[in-house]
Amino acid sequence: MPITMSRRLAILTTFEGDLPFLERHPDDGAKVAAGLRPWRPDWHFQRFAVSDDEWPQDLGAFDGLAITGSPASVNDERAWIDELEHLVREAFDTGLPMAGLCFGHQMIAAALGGRVAKSADGLRLGTATTRIDHPMPWMTPAASALTLFAAHDEQVVELPPGAQVIGGDAVCPIGAYAIGDRAFALQYHPEFSPAFMRDLFDAWAPTLLAVQADIGRAQIAQPVDSALAMRWIAQFFDWPRDR
Repeated sequence: MPITMSRRLAILTTFEGDLPFLERHPDDGAKVAAGLRPWRPDWHFQRFAVSDDEWPQDLGAFDGLAITGSPASVNDERAWIDELEHLVREAFDTGLPMAGLCFGHQMIAAALGGRVAKSADGLRLGTATTRIDHPMPWMTPAASALTLFAAHDEQVVELPPGAQVIGGDAVCPIGAYAIGDRAFALQYHPEFSPAFMRDLFDAWAPTLLAVQADIGRAQIAQPVDSALAMRWIAQFFDWPRDR
């Protein structure tokens, strides 16, 4: 593992919409920063609410991009989604490393030639365990599986050129992937807290089947591997590469 250095990370927040409990929690960009900070306390994090048309003006000022989750679909016709696709392609072409979570995972894939579609099993809410079949070198300490909070009804169904599946499960075969050392993406949410997930279940309870709610609530009461996933993301950004 290389010696770490202070880095500047742009966190692109893609949340669109409203939930009644949001004021009780940090925004998604702040969640990502909080998850990475224990591993890299000297890094500088700058958040951009791209879904509100707030954009980094100079990608060269940053050492990496992280793209958060969102209730929006990468297939929606939104001006900010089109602009984000352009930015992802620009970052990739210049060799700027990118990490994607949920919507971010899907956006990187779609922008670079993959395909995102509705999940055949519908909404997945609770936790998901991704089997790690092809770990990347920055994924240390090693783990055979990664359990994280889940909240999605779309997923990557075709990878872009040059991408490699890291792992998945029967419901979501592409639960994690990498594109060389330029992109590292997870379908799930290491940035979410148990309190946030409990509030999410409370807010969405009227739309859930009783059995779905019971299973999901039981899942989120169990430990998850958020700290390990955030460590891997930090180590991905630190991995030596030519820009």
